[in-house]
Formats: sequence, C-alpha cells, structure tokens
Amino acid sequence: MSSRILHFTLGPVQGFISDARRTRDLWAGSFLLSWLSGKAMVALKNAGGTIVFPKVGDDELFTAILTGKGSAYIGSLPNRFKANIDGVKGEAGAICELAISEAWEALHQKVWDRFVADVAEHGNETRHIWSRQTKHFWEMNWVTGEGAKNDGQWLDLRKNWRTAFPPDEPGDKCRLMGRFQELSGHPRIGGGSRQKKFWKKLTERDGISALDLKEDERLCAIALIKRLFPLIAKDVIGWTPAEGSDVIQHWPSVSFIAATPWLKTAQNLPKEVLGDYWSIAGSALSQGYMGEYHTRHFNLPEHEFFKLDGHLMHQDGIKAWPADGLNGDAGTARERLSKGLKAVQEKLGGMASEFYAVLVMDGDRIGARISDQAGDISKGLSQFTQSVKDYFAPTGVVKNPANGVLIYAGGDDVLALVPVDSAIDAAQALRKKYQNAFANAEGNAFTLSGALVFAQYKIPLRAVLAQAHHYLDDIAKDKNGRDSLAIAVMKPGGIASDWVTKWDGDAIPAMLQIAKSKSDYSSSFFYNLRERYAPLFDTGHKVSEGETGQVLSEDITLIRALVTAEYKKQFNQAALVHMDVNGAVDRIMAIGTAQTSSSYDFNAALVARFLSVEGKWDLRPTDKERSP
Repeated sequence: MSSRILHFTLGPVQGFISDARRTRDLWAGSFLLSWLSGKAMVALKNAGGTIVFPKVGDDELFTAILTGKGSAYIGSLPNRFKANIDGVKGEAGAICELAISEAWEALHQKVWDRFVADVAEHGNETRHIWSRQTKHFWEMNWVTGEGAKNDGQWLDLRKNWRTAFPPDEPGDKCRLMGRFQELSGHPRIGGGSRQKKFWKKLTERDGISALDLKEDERLCAIALIKRLFPLIAKDVIGWTPAEGSDVIQHWPSVSFIAATPWLKTAQNLPKEVLGDYWSIAGSALSQGYMGEYHTRHFNLPEHEFFKLDGHLMHQDGIKAWPADGLNGDAGTARERLSKGLKAVQEKLGGMASEFYAVLVMDGDRIGARISDQAGDISKGLSQFTQSVKDYFAPTGVVKNPANGVLIYAGGDDVLALVPVDSAIDAAQALRKKYQNAFANAEGNAFTLSGALVFAQYKIPLRAVLAQAHHYLDDIAKDKNGRDSLAIAVMKPGGIASDWVTKWDGDAIPAMLQIAKSKSDYSSSFFYNLRERYAPLFDTGHKVSEGETGQVLSEDITLIRALVTAEYKKQFNQAALVHMDVNGAVDRIMAIGTAQTSSSYDFNAALVARFLSVEGKWDLRPTDKERSP
C-alpha cells in the first residue's frame, strides 16, 4: 500500500518578493515567504508528518523555526513542499494553512500595534484598509492522495481551478505594490494635506528612522510590513536574524554594489585621500550620508569613506541628492562633493560603474521529477543551497568571491545582486555547484538555467527584477531550451541589448575574454559591427519606400570575412603584424554563434561592448578573494 502524500504551495511569490524599492524590501519579502512556508512544515512535522521535499534536517532556517533559536537570515525553504502524512491525524493541508495564518497574524498585528495603531486616527478608514489587505493576501493550495508516479503534477492541476482574481483596490495606490491602496486612505486630490500628515506622523514614530521610511513612499499594509519587519523580527520569529550585526536593517544599496569593484581598489589609496572626501561629505551633507555604515558583505576597511552612501560614489548620485539634505547653498555643496569625488577618481584612474546585476537561477523541470526522485532531489538541493550560502558568505576561507549580496537561496532558486565585473563568474560558479550537488543522482542530468540583468542603479528595482524573471523563464528556459544563461543590459530607456547561450561551449569564455581584452578591441568596433552589418542579414528588415536592395542570407563565411575586415580597421598595418587577428575574430564569432552555427547574433557584440566598458577591468583588483 502506498503512502499518503501532501503537496502544498504558498503564494503569491513574485507579487510579494519582487515589488521592492530597496534591497532591504527584496530580502524581507523572500525571507518572510520562506519563513511562512517553514512554519507550515514545522507544524506538519509536529503533527506526525515527514517532509519528503525539501530536505530539512540540516536546514538552518528550518532548525531555527523548530527550536526558536539561531541566527538564520537567508530564506532557504521553498514555497512548495511534499510530505508523507501517514502519521498525521486530521486534515494535513488545514494544519499547514492554520500555521501560516497564525504566524502571519502575529507578524502583521505586531507591526500594527508597534507603529500604526497610534497614527490610524489621522487616516481615513486605515484600520479597515489594513484588515482588508492582510486578511486575504495569501494564496494556499494543497492536494493529498495516495503517492503516485505523477503526483508532482497534482498542485499544477489544482491551481488551474482558480477562476476568481481579487480586483484592484480604490483610492491612491501604494508606491511599491500598485494594486493596493496606500494606508492613509486620503486622496491626494482634495486630501493631500491630510495624507501628508498621516505619513509624517508615521515616520516620526519611535524606532523609525529616515533610512526605514520616507514620507513620500506611501505604502500599503503588505509593503509596510516588509519594510518594518527588520525592526521587530526577533519579537515575531523568536531569534535575531544574522545576530551580531545590523545586516537585516542596513542592506547595501544597489548604487553601493555597483561601485564595489571601484571601492576594492580605493582601499589601496592613502587614508588622507579617502579622509578628505569623507570630511567634505560630513560638512556638505546634513544627514543620511553614512547610509552604508553597517555594510559588512564586502570585506572593506573600517575607514569612514567606505560607509558613505552609495550615491556619493557616483557623480550622478551627487546631482540627485535631495536639496533638503545639503548644508548651506545646494549648488555650492554639490560642487564641493563633485570635486572631492573627482579627486578620488583621478587617483584611481577611473570612475565606478553605475551598473550592477540581478542574478536569478532556477533548476530545470525539478517539479516534474519530485514524485519519483524526491530523495535525490532533496539531497542535491540541500547541498546546493548550502554551497550557494557559503559562496556569498562575507567570512570564512573564501570571502564572497562575487563581492555580491545573496538575497535568497532555497531549493533550486537563487536570487543575488552582484557587481558587473564578477557577475558572469558568479553565475558559472553556481552552475558548477549545482552540477556537483547532483553528480551522484540517478536518471537524466539535472540542469540549471540563469539570467543576468545588468541595470543602472537609478532604475526602479522592481522593474529590473521583472526583466530578470522574464529572461530566466521566457528566454533561458522556454526559448533556448533550458540549461542556458540569458544576459540583458537595461538602461533607463529599456533593454539596450541581450544575449543567450548554453552553458557549455566556447561562447561564455569568449565573452569574458573579449570583455577583459581592452587592447584587442575598441568600443566603437562592437558598436559598428552591430549597426553596420546586422541590417544586411536581418530577415525581418523592411525596405523603406524608394529603397532598393535585398537582405543577404546568413552565410557564416561571409559574416566572418566582414567581422575580420571591420576588426582590422581598428589598427594600422604595423600593429596588425604583432596581433593574433584570427584568435580575436574567433572569439567574436563564438559569441555570435552561441545558438547555432548557421546564424549569427549581432546583439552579442553590444553585450560585449557593455561588459568591456562597464566591467572596469583596468580597475579590477587582483586579490585572492576572487577565486571561487
């Protein structure tokens, strides 16, 4: 007789995690989703059930939930699990649902009591808005039955039954979660002063600082819970995440992450050079300029320079600094800051990149294999999760070789923020760790897909996250057949260039070599290659009225000849004698034919151009921390 099995899932996932304005919001959403899922697993275990997937015995977060002790702060439990419920008395799914509902009630009630209750009188039906939004937010689906070979598909079929979707709410909307009403309940038109008063009162609550909440953010209940959760975490979950540091309240900004490679080189400058800029910032700015004071992810020195807000590492960030945060005349203050930063830039021989990368990774077809390979999968994913956490750890033998910030590592999912220069290396390292984790698993090879979206730090984080998931799900997986890496470059106007390739082969090593070989390729070469020749081979190109001509067929031999000619135009004949022209062209052809040897992707050249310029390879440190 087969065992009785429960499959359970909690959502929404993307709607809760990706609607984020800061790195802190992103972490809080992913951690809370993982914590709530863990509460359901623990409740089921205590009721006599056995968690089959994922493997929870050695999971740090599961152990902390079970015992109420620990320091776990990385979400490591997926929102979906499978359990043997032979020993459970009662309805297993209802036990899980009740555990989640009670945990969520305790969390949002704590935030209400601590921060919102005394301010609600200044709102318009704020209590009603809070109750409406918190009561019906979570979607829980489960299926129970006799274990079968295809039981991994049960939940997918169950979720297809849903026919009703909640409507958008009335009134002014939340700045983060646009479907929900902001909490004051006052309309900006006709009630703007009352709305502003409500949020001013809330930001003045004891324990809330300017780094926690700004008056103009105007959040809904769900977004406010995520934002303020770090302030009351221990009271709700029973332990202090990342005990011994303030990491959960003070996550590094994306502007700081973008500047990390530059900061790594700045640590070699004389202290007086760094001190001069720090002193200027202290006199020119009134508050909030030590925004990275608690950042501990990157092993940077204790000098105050490395605690300055990430925006102060960029000239555009100085220009955008709010006038009410500047001392004296705003123009004079910004000019002093700009000159101070320029002095550091001149000492280093370059500026920090304004771009960082969102890295998302996901195992291929794991859900369909849970039913008949749950043991292998649980063991492999447990090993993979731990290896990802070790890779991004700021302490240990190898100290965060990616110089990145891990947001989530649970099951086969990974979400991290990394600088441009280490992003592809990090993706490759994690893919290798995934292979190692499943090296001894039975059956077909377990593969992993990933996406990197390189984005300017000024672009809203949620927009970048949406593109990252699009490139993972729709491009790396669906379009390219999985086991792939998709890359996109996102600028304020949208996607500027993109590229996708299989992990194995010459394409990724060639892309990295091109990016790092500034003396072999000029920036204009990549641009000209795309602009001059792509239209000749674009079968979708429409000839304008009055034009004559024909689109050429994609003859790889012809394309190689054109690439070679364009490449040689960069150098004079004397220089070409000493250069490996064929090798340089081989690399260009490798990235362009990453998909198939019968066609060429000219967009690859623009991705290479971006990496060559923004990777700041000439500023890249050569420390041992880079070795994965």
